[in-house]
Amino acid sequence: MFKGIKGLGQRLYWHLTATPIRTYAYLINALAKNHYNLLSEAELKQTRTSDTAFIMGSGYSINNITADQWAYISQHNTISFREFPRQNFVRADYHLTGEIDFVEPYAEHICKNPHYKDTIFAVQKGWLAHQANQLIGKRLLPSKAPMFRFHRCGRSQHIPPSKNFSDGLVQGFNSSFSVTNFAYVMGWKHIVLSGIDLNDKRYFWLGQNETRAYETKGMGITYESVFTNADHIVPLFKYWTETLSKQGVQLYTLNPKSLLADVMPIYKISDQSKPTEQ
Repeated sequence: MFKGIKGLGQRLYWHLTATPIRTYAYLINALAKNHYNLLSEAELKQTRTSDTAFIMGSGYSINNITADQWAYISQHNTISFREFPRQNFVRADYHLTGEIDFVEPYAEHICKNPHYKDTIFAVQKGWLAHQANQLIGKRLLPSKAPMFRFHRCGRSQHIPPSKNFSDGLVQGFNSSFSVTNFAYVMGWKHIVLSGIDLNDKRYFWLGQNETRAYETKGMGITYESVFTNADHIVPLFKYWTETLSKQGVQLYTLNPKSLLADVMPIYKISDQSKPTEQ
């Protein structure tokens, strides 16, 4: 009981200390809305051009994708999130923003990357989305960039994906669920999760055996560590795979070594440039 009270007190303290930051970010965000080309839900959905979407994460397996495979991926819609703008592999049709580790460097990677010159940005909104609000409020993304604002729901909850944007995008146990929920609501029938490895904490822009500096110093994590919350992430993706399959929507993993390969089909790009399940 004491631990529960202590935990509640810590959360309350955190929310109170975060209030000024969140309020400031929310206000400057509101003042910057005319800096971007805000899309309605109908306008956003009209931009989808294929039945297959590749969701691009930050796992090290991104480096294992061959040039021919990137060429195939580029024939379909691509959705990036988190740190994928560090890449130099493929055009990003959409980029989803929720959590941001460091706002200014994050925006700089996007603005300097030619693969993002025509990207549609889906950015979290609401008072709690202080990092996304800072990104918008400080006008760090390209002026007049097409943008759709969404809100989140279901944080740390084992629930199915929402069916429309008005209900919010389910956060689940990390941002890979929000971006998958985005793809589902948008209407893609084949959703391929790429660079969502979970079996370790390696990232595609770092060395093969390199750990992110802030994780080493602040969290005691190494590149060999299993991804945080993997024991919750994998079961929820299993549930989503089964749930969406009944609705004619299939989730896949591109990386056969991902922990997700145990709960969803592997998407294999064959020599004939047609997907096969393994």
